[in-house]
Amino acid sequence: MEEASKKQKQSTFVRSRINADKELWEKVSILKQDCRTAGVIPRLEPNFRKADTLSAYLCSPLTDHLSTGFMDLGWGCGYRNCQMLMTFLERQKQDGEPLLKNVLDISGIQLLIEKAWQEGFDTLGAAQLDHHVFKTRKWIGTTEVYTLLAYLGIRSTIIDFHQPGPQHLHHELMDWIQSYFMDFATQKKSTKTVCITNRPPLYLQHQGHSRTVVGIELLKSGKRNLIMFDPGRRILRSYRSSQKEPTVEPEEHNHNDEENENKDQDDDEEEEIDILNHDDSKDASLSKRFLARFKHTPLPSSLLRPFRVDDKSIGKHKQYQVLVLGQVDYQDGKMAWDSKKGYLLNEDEREKMKNVTSLAVM
Repeated sequence: MEEASKKQKQSTFVRSRINADKELWEKVSILKQDCRTAGVIPRLEPNFRKADTLSAYLCSPLTDHLSTGFMDLGWGCGYRNCQMLMTFLERQKQDGEPLLKNVLDISGIQLLIEKAWQEGFDTLGAAQLDHHVFKTRKWIGTTEVYTLLAYLGIRSTIIDFHQPGPQHLHHELMDWIQSYFMDFATQKKSTKTVCITNRPPLYLQHQGHSRTVVGIELLKSGKRNLIMFDPGRRILRSYRSSQKEPTVEPEEHNHNDEENENKDQDDDEEEEIDILNHDDSKDASLSKRFLARFKHTPLPSSLLRPFRVDDKSIGKHKQYQVLVLGQVDYQDGKMAWDSKKGYLLNEDEREKMKNVTSLAVM
């Protein structure tokens, strides 16, 4: 008990030391609030209650949606997914203080990655990027996000899923994500069809693109959908008003993706989806559309489609990396998220994370 209390104090010290570093926070740029779309998770929740959904599990509602902008189109997905993790960290408290002082903009993230490299974090990754990312369009991926978080004193774990299984489906990946979210519901003995958990979102990387996993949906057919925030999809400004329901723009494909595989559904190129003018065969009556606008009734089920990615689409890519906020360890022969470990690193743990490590699922 005494040793655990000592480590907790050390962790708090690391966070407090970093948050109190005025010189550091004067140098970095903070993300503007109008770049963020809050409240999407709770607004998705009612729309799973359809005949084909067995159950669904969503991440913490502390998570905001962010999209690539005009200036970072084609190279900014890693930064935007990192920022989505940061929105959770900014609102999540440990020992009475937020885990992260502010969400950084892209230049701020780049600056801190370079500072981490200068301090000896991820020397191999630093060399691969020539020790320089600030004010460049260089892509970042899982290891750079891991390095940034470790530098800030925040615990994270990387899991490698090296190859798909039978029928080119990533069963192990889907199984792990399902257990990650379902463990919370089991602990809380939740019997709801849709459970909003306290779990952080997941950073999901494949060759050429990354996305943020905010949940998983289990269908009565036995199939599964990941629920993801893709920076390539922009939620329209109409949603940023609390008076309107979420709307989603079509995906902006990254021209550097392997065979343009960033397209997760065959029909992703469709026109803008706008709840105020949406004509759904089941919800098209004038009265229901009126209520949807002014009383926030559930969205038509097709409005969930831009956030759904089925297991077949996940199978298009051979390898994935998942970055998890917090600690993942082997427990009873399987990898499980350790809810007791906490998010903050003590000085010794932070030092060890200078070398990037990962857990591997073959």
